[in-house]
Amino acid sequence: MNPMYVAALALVAVSSIAEATIVLGTTTAVVGATTLSASTVATLGLLGGVALLKGLILSSVLTRRKRSANPESEEDAAYAILTNAEPAQCYRRLICDMAAGAIPDQDKILSLFAKEVSPVSPKFEYVTAAKVGKIVKKSGLCELRYTCPLNTQEIAKLFN
Repeated sequence: MNPMYVAALALVAVSSIAEATIVLGTTTAVVGATTLSASTVATLGLLGGVALLKGLILSSVLTRRKRSANPESEEDAAYAILTNAEPAQCYRRLICDMAAGAIPDQDKILSLFAKEVSPVSPKFEYVTAAKVGKIVKKSGLCELRYTCPLNTQEIAKLFN
């Protein structure tokens, strides 16, 4: 099975948790009447997005070894999922903070955003976030540019 699809499934699973819904086959069960704060939802969603980004890194390594028929369309599909599931602008904020040097990029996530992409690509906003971080070099400016209920320190704690 393609690692990118595994990562996409991980994202869908985490986003289901963030919505307090568990999907079991074709049956949906609502988990209690629990209210989740915006930061809790953002935290859960951010973890799912990072799982997808790590899956994309793995997929790019595997794709170099074995060429897919259309790797760009598979990658665009993954970024479309990421964009649709993004809590506020937290993924873009994470990427900007990493590029600014405020959060260590231990998993080499920024390597996904080194090349130029078309402005119509779902990946464009993430490449732009990496560029913004490299230019401003301050997490405070990333925080102003990309809204997320978590601050840079809270995002960084998720990866320590």
